[in-house]
Amino acid sequence: MPEQPQNVNWQELAQKLREADHLGPQAQHAVADLLDELSRAIPATSVDPQEAAHLAASASHLADALRQPREANALRAALQRFEGAVARAEARAPLASGIASRIIETLANLGI
Repeated sequence: MPEQPQNVNWQELAQKLREADHLGPQAQHAVADLLDELSRAIPATSVDPQEAAHLAASASHLADALRQPREANALRAALQRFEGAVARAEARAPLASGIASRIIETLANLGI
């Protein structure tokens, strides 16, 4: 079983999203809960550890960008990077990719 990337603290990322003031409480919890779910799915997949690390790093950048509402360009770039990581991981990690796609869909429904 691939190891979880060492440099990403998933719980910390989820907590940061729960504290993103510009997102409503329901949105904060929805995205943070999906991020928690993604953190559990990545180690359970047969995805290459390097690919898992890329997906995790992309999720981390997205979480950081979501906390900075005034940086629309950074958020757009982080979302595009995350979408690309999801697309690359989809074939070998369909569960993780599905969860990541739900994060993208949730953000789109929020107008992000």
